[in-house]
Amino acid sequence: MKAYLAPITLSLCFAMAVACHGQTYTPDMDNGADWTIVADEDTSFEFGFDYSKFGIPSSPNGDGTTGLWMAANLVAPGAPQTLSATPNGISMSGKYEVKFDFWLNFNTSGGTTEAGGAFVGFDAADGSPTSGAGFIGNTDGDSSRDYQLFKDGSEQFIESGQYDIPSQDHTNAVLAAQFPGQTTPAEQNDGAVFSPTNVIVTAQDGTLAYAWHEMVVTVDSDAGTANFAIDGFSIGTVDSNVGDAVDLAGGVALTYRDPFGSVASKPEFAFGIFDNLTITQVPEPSSALLALLGLLGFAGIARKRS
Repeated sequence: MKAYLAPITLSLCFAMAVACHGQTYTPDMDNGADWTIVADEDTSFEFGFDYSKFGIPSSPNGDGTTGLWMAANLVAPGAPQTLSATPNGISMSGKYEVKFDFWLNFNTSGGTTEAGGAFVGFDAADGSPTSGAGFIGNTDGDSSRDYQLFKDGSEQFIESGQYDIPSQDHTNAVLAAQFPGQTTPAEQNDGAVFSPTNVIVTAQDGTLAYAWHEMVVTVDSDAGTANFAIDGFSIGTVDSNVGDAVDLAGGVALTYRDPFGSVASKPEFAFGIFDNLTITQVPEPSSALLALLGLLGFAGIARKRS
């Protein structure tokens, strides 16, 4: 009997895991045919970009050194520019979770303040690269508001009560302790590879550049909330019940932007890398419970027959 039940037990455990965790999507970051780009004119992107020559190590939740590269505001005269990449055929609602790794890189010689993040409830047909609820964090801290939540392109300010951080400015002691400044990879100063090179600096404490970070977005479109966390640290929750409403059902977008008009003096070093995107539907407790009861019933029948 034990031998007969062993495969059933294994199948039961596997099915329970599937029922409790829901369907997971893992879009290919190396294949642009699977994605739609919504972008302003002066932007650029490349899927399957090999970032190793910039001294960037393999992302923490994957292997290899390729991912999605995005850049904005490349040609003078500059203007604020944004682009978003959304995987085709994925539309989420209810409770779902978005995870990805990102790296922000900046040119240390000027025109440096750019930013990266994500949007949920994204609508590519809308034509705006910032539709839905989003978070953007900048590279070098050269802004009075370095951490920004959005509703359909409108920034949500600290006074809205939607932030879990005490300030949007990187100089705040909490942010400075959470995200200590990182140093430009030495490879970016290699004259045999780059001309001109990127000057080696240590970024300011409280900024996100020169390191891999994991962003997790926890969404409940029925409740109207989307929480944005970096490396397990909650930045805030966009709340459709506070101020203007925002639809959190829809697509998911990875976003890069330059919010200012300056063009980087060495644009080759101003970019964001995104990798290892996973999107998981979180089943309602009732659905998971029904699935579990059904599986337990099946196991009971099998035991009696044995």
